[in-house]
Parts: sequence; structure tokens; C-alpha cells
Amino acid sequence: MKNYCSQWIRRTGFWICLGGTAFAESVSASPGDYGIEIDEISNFSMNLSGYLRTTVGVSLEDHDETRSDDKGEISMARGSLYLDLDVYTGPLVWKAVGRLDKEMQTDYLDDLEALTRLQSPGGNTSTQDYMDQYDTDDLEDFLREFYVDFTLFDRLDVRLGKQQLVWGESDFFQALDLVHGFDYRWRLFFENNEEWRKPLILANFNLDVPALNGNLNFYVRPGWDRDEDMGSNYNIEGGRWIPHPYRGVDFTAFTNAYQTGHKSGDWDDETYGIRWNGIAGSIGYSLAYLKTFNPQPMMNPTSSTAISGLFGVTASAPWGEEPDNQVLGDWIYPEIDVFGFTINGYSASMDSTLSAEIAYIPNKPFNYGQLQSSLPGWGGIKEKDTVVTMLRLDKELKLMNLLGTNRPSLSSIQLFDTWITGYDEDDEIVEFASFGARKKEHTTYLTLFTLLNFKRDTINPSFVVGADLSNGGGFAIPAVEFVIGDKWRFKVEADLWWNDGDKKKPSATAANGAHLNPLGVNENSASLFDWFADDNQLVFKLTRQF
Repeated sequence: MKNYCSQWIRRTGFWICLGGTAFAESVSASPGDYGIEIDEISNFSMNLSGYLRTTVGVSLEDHDETRSDDKGEISMARGSLYLDLDVYTGPLVWKAVGRLDKEMQTDYLDDLEALTRLQSPGGNTSTQDYMDQYDTDDLEDFLREFYVDFTLFDRLDVRLGKQQLVWGESDFFQALDLVHGFDYRWRLFFENNEEWRKPLILANFNLDVPALNGNLNFYVRPGWDRDEDMGSNYNIEGGRWIPHPYRGVDFTAFTNAYQTGHKSGDWDDETYGIRWNGIAGSIGYSLAYLKTFNPQPMMNPTSSTAISGLFGVTASAPWGEEPDNQVLGDWIYPEIDVFGFTINGYSASMDSTLSAEIAYIPNKPFNYGQLQSSLPGWGGIKEKDTVVTMLRLDKELKLMNLLGTNRPSLSSIQLFDTWITGYDEDDEIVEFASFGARKKEHTTYLTLFTLLNFKRDTINPSFVVGADLSNGGGFAIPAVEFVIGDKWRFKVEADLWWNDGDKKKPSATAANGAHLNPLGVNENSASLFDWFADDNQLVFKLTRQF
């Protein structure tokens, strides 16, 4: 009965969001007028805004893991209700942000869930309910942010509570934006960072120092957050955005999914950071230090001999301590130190804004070894000093006469590089555990973004393209958004990938459709954009703002 009720709530939640998006105009009181001034109570006012959104994703290609043809199938049918409430009570300003996400379990997700239950590596059987990854099921998930702002004394502003703190200026890859983890399970690569970022309970202070033309921002995270708020989530449960060929492979059935108590990555430990933002002439700059958690989960493998017999791993070395899970190991988030520097300014000769961001991470952890096994990277963890650099150029292109746009068009070029100092190819470092391409000394991505505006900003095409200059492959995202009145937005987007053909492939399958080896065939050449071959899709978004 409980499972039936849970399923009913999820499906009903999606249809409520879908119906609310489609029929919000029929509400008698205009939600756009939700700014409420209450004169009867001195120094009190509040404002409520938000949106209802329906998002539908349609696969443009078939996926090897499932037996049915997925081309043209709906991979995502998602409804979202977003609420943003500001309450002013004299010197205190309160903020609450809630988001309710509900999905309909599509036939494609049904196929993946059924495939998961057919496969039992190491004698373990998955009982994964895929909708747990995508749905809002409790109040703490719904209440994304809840904090209060006030001035403690002259020039010192304080924000206490569950919040987002953004350090860094990168759009697609993070150099300094490492205060929080990100939830990449429901869409992975094509959303605003604010949608993915996982808010945390912080004490956040900002001290204005006008004598030095700057301000000092520092924060403390006391470690009061839930375990599930830790680090970045990837679709290791086997859902629609786990990299190929692992669709339908539930890694949590034979690993400890996100071990939060490892001695070098204990989620209860306090983390903190300090950042100076200043202006020197016309140049803006910042200096920062963070004690935080590695943004990617690392595999801490077991030394058990069981792993060797099953998956061809000849030797594994646990990092720091033996993992709790003795089949394959634990996913952990090691603590790291990050030293950062940013600079930005306007170049009159280029008529552009130029910016740079550099992060130095000593002893950054990487998985390594076992490249010829079914589990590349499961040799253990090695630490390497790492430098992450972002260079960016933002420019407004005057295309009005050429294309008929109604104003200058914003364009941005970003070059993002990760440099492993003291690099040695024999270290066999990989990008992510279970994929075998050696990580290179420099991994460099180039991205380009352009936004056009037509008909008084009511028709807004955009184009994003990115390429892996080190390993090959890339992505392109052409889109157009239509603005209909003050309330409605409709966006059509194509998410397209290309790769160099080095993707990791599923193993042979048995008569019942189960993979004989669910971890795929051995390989040592699949890099980031190879992981998402065959994932081209169309995405449709209908939004009703209020």
C-alpha cells in the first residue's frame, strides 16, 4: 500500500505541475501581483514570486543498453513549482526558496529500472526506485534555501541559514565555485548552476572595507547539513544520466553510495573559506582560500579478493582506511584546500570584458590504475598538486544591421584548463573511476556562448558549443526561447554531442536481456564526451512566471 501511495503522489505531483503551467491564467487573482504590503504592521512587508514549469526531453537516438528502440521516446517528463518568498521585518530580511519537482515515470525509465533488477553483480540485487533521484519527497528537499540577512554592526552584513554562496565566474566547469556540490542526476549538463547547486547551512559574513576599495567575505559551514547534501551527485544509481554503458547498472547495489564518515572526508567536519574582493584602478580582483570537499566523489576500493575474481582487478589499495563495503568499495568526498585568484577588467581596444580565474589545489585526489580491467581507476587514490585555470572574454556584438536583432548580442568565450603538476603517465590517473582513458597532464575545454534578441526581446535564440581540446569530442546546444506576454516562456532546445568513437560499450547480453558483464567491455580510451555518445535529445520547456 505504501509503494502504491508513493507512486500515486509522484505521478499526481507531476500532473499538478503540468496542469498548473497550462492553466495558470485561469487563476482569479493574478500571481504577478503577489507583492503584498501590510500597512497595519509596522516595518513589515513581503513578496512572493516564482514559476510553474513543465520540461519534456525526447531522445533522438537509440541507447545500446535497452532492448527497445529509444529513438523518439520521452526520457524526461518533469513538472516544477518554484517559490521565492522575501519577508521584511524591520532590520531582519528573511528569504525562503522552495522547489517541488515531480516526474512521470516514462517507458524509458521503466526499461532502465527493469534492466537494473535483472543484473546482480557480486550476488547483490538492486531494489532501486529511479524516481527517488528525481522527485521531491520531503520538506527538507523542497525547502532549498531558508536564511536571514541583517547588519551586525556598521559595514558587517551577516547571512545565516541554508543558502547558496557563489565564488567563481565559470559557467560550465568549476574552478572556484566549490563551496557547494551539484546534483547532476536529473539533467547533467544543460541547466543553470543555480538549478543544480545544493544549498548548505552557512554562517556567511561580508565586511565592507572602503579604505582599501574592497570587501572581505568569509563563511563557516558548521557541518549541520544532511548526508545527502554532501558533494556532487552523479547518476550512479543507473538512471538516465549515468554515463554509457551503465544505463540500468545500479552501482549502489555493490558499493557504499557516498560514504560520509571517512576520516579524510567526514561530512560532519566544519568547512570554511575567506575571500577578499578588491578594485585596483579599473581592475577588479579577488584572493580566496577554501577548506571544502572534492567536487567529484572518489572510489575508495576494497582490498577484498572478491573484486579480482569478478571484474579482473588484480590489486586495489584502500585510501586511508578500509571501506565499509567489501564488494567494490565506498564513494567518498576527500577534503581539499583551494587557493584562488581572479581578475577582471574592461579592454577598450577589444571593446570586451576580460577575466581570469586560477585555483591551486595541493594534493588533489584522483583515482588510478587497473586500466585493463572492467573497473579502470579501481586501483586506489593518488594525490597530485593541480592548477585549474579559466580565461574568459565577454563581448557585445552589434549585429543589428546584419541580423536584425533589436540590441547588441552578448557573447562569451571561455577556456578552461586542468593541469596536473608532476604528471607521470605511469600513474594511470583516470578522469572518473570505471572509465579507462588516462587523464592527460592538461585537460582543456573551450566553450562559446551567444545570445540573440529579436522583436523587442520576445524571440531569443541562443547557441552554446564546447569542445575537448585534449581528448576530442564536444557538445552543441542550439535553442530559442519565446516570450509571450509578461508571464509565459516557451523554450525549444537541442542537446547534441559528438565524440571520437572511443566510447565504452556494453558487454554481450543473455537471452533475458541482462548484460553478462554489466560493467561493459574493457577499454582504456573513453574520455568525457565519449561517455555521452547517443544522448542527443530535444528538450521543451513551458514556464508560467508569477
